[in-house]
Amino acid sequence: MKRIPKAIYLTPDEIDSRVADLLADADAMVDGPVRQAILQEIAQLRVYADAKRWIESPGLKPGA
Repeated sequence: MKRIPKAIYLTPDEIDSRVADLLADADAMVDGPVRQAILQEIAQLRVYADAKRWIESPGLKPGA
């Protein structure tokens, strides 16, 4: 299993790409604790990407 880099500096699109890679890994596995850990990481990354998109949205920029 590959380790995820620190997601703090990733863009939402880069996070989505990482999610796609992890999904491919999870789909190739049988159900078990490792697969469940990957699926949990995917869920966390999706929430993080959504939060980054919201923070970067034009409505939150100063003067908007």
